[in-house]
Amino acid sequence: MIMNLKLFLKYPLPFFCTVALFLGCGEQDPGKANSEAFYPIDFCIVTGNDFDDDSGMIPYTHVHEGVTIKFCCKPCLPKFNKDPKKYLVILEEEIEALKQENLSGS
Repeated sequence: MIMNLKLFLKYPLPFFCTVALFLGCGEQDPGKANSEAFYPIDFCIVTGNDFDDDSGMIPYTHVHEGVTIKFCCKPCLPKFNKDPKKYLVILEEEIEALKQENLSGS
């Protein structure tokens, strides 16, 4: 124990780097939506509900094969997982419409 304490006092940087590494590598809950993160559409692709503060629902964010998807609530995830292609088409169509809108507005 005294030997470890001596090593720590002699080389504190590796200890703190190791602690920082473990604290920083904690798995973040993928369902926790970052309210500051940009999401291209303003509604849930499963229910069609708008993402607004008045709905009382807590938005849920999920990453599906590298694509971030925002739902109006966590119960939408199992519905999405039953037929992801169906809902991804909606997302792709909305993103394409936004691109076209931005191109025509420029």
